[in-house]
Amino acid sequence: MKLTSLSFSITGILCIIMAILTALEISPAFISSTNNLSTAFTTTIFWGGLAALLLLSGISFGVIAKSEL
Repeated sequence: MKLTSLSFSITGILCIIMAILTALEISPAFISSTNNLSTAFTTTIFWGGLAALLLLSGISFGVIAKSEL
């Protein structure tokens, strides 16, 4: 469980970095937007949501790993 927690947390941090790079328009946006939102904003929301999900998963697996001691 510790390895799972570590992998989710590291992947979540990488997604945060990608969200920042997309927001600064260093990395290209890959999600096409059909409404008035820009493609960079939509892709940044995607990376941010994925980062939040992965970091929460890492925390939950970390709590499980601590309770197994």
